[in-house]
Amino acid sequence: MSQTHPDPGDLLPYGYPALHVDRIARHTPGAMEAVKAVTYHELDSHLGTARPGRFPATLTLESFLQACGLLVLQESEEADGQLLIFGSARGVRVLGAAGAGELLVHSVELVDRDEETATFTGVSRASGDGRIVLEVERAITLIRPAGSLGDPESAA
Repeated sequence: MSQTHPDPGDLLPYGYPALHVDRIARHTPGAMEAVKAVTYHELDSHLGTARPGRFPATLTLESFLQACGLLVLQESEEADGQLLIFGSARGVRVLGAAGAGELLVHSVELVDRDEETATFTGVSRASGDGRIVLEVERAITLIRPAGSLGDPESAA
């Protein structure tokens, strides 16, 4: 029996073109596998008409971090009203890139979590041959109530 997972767009506060995770493939306590499809159309918008294009390393890291955020939100009892802020990353190694027609498969693990931070580790693979394109030793996100950054109206 296949398990249904929520749509990443329903959990993360992003839409196209900022959302870089298409679906959650697997979720177990403390671990998640999330997928991003890389398309020619998308590469054209980032790279112009240069082909064969590769998905930029910065966007691969962004997609990986969004997968980390999805893991926190999936496991949070109070996901609504939570704001995740990227804090830092250590031991980031870019080993390649996914091309058009491939899937980026992010395998993320929750290393530690408290009320204010969550720490992750993991890898991203290209589906074509399963090669690792990104390794992240440690990524830290800050968890804040959504209203904690202040009211933008009052700052004007």
